[in-house]
Amino acid sequence: MADKTKKTVSEDVETTVAEATEKIAKAEERPKKEYVEFRVPLKGKEQTMFVGVNFKNWILKRGEYVRVPKEVYEVVMNAERAEETANAFAQAKEDAYYEKAANPTQMH
Repeated sequence: MADKTKKTVSEDVETTVAEATEKIAKAEERPKKEYVEFRVPLKGKEQTMFVGVNFKNWILKRGEYVRVPKEVYEVVMNAERAEETANAFAQAKEDAYYEKAANPTQMH
């Protein structure tokens, strides 16, 4: 009876060690996460910027240098470009409105 228990425990330990070794090997195969260091843009009313990527969240302090995963950096830069594009569009519409108002006889 004691031999049977020893064998079962021994088999369990071997199985656990084999599983752990396999998990370590798989983890080493995964590509290393790339990080980027940059200064968080100062634009915005809030002192912090919330960024969410794949159910992970970051709160970045504006004006500070941070080191974050590359995908977080990409989200911040995409948001900045989108805001700049929207502002340029709004400015162009405003300019066109005032130009038309200044020259009411001219049709556009």
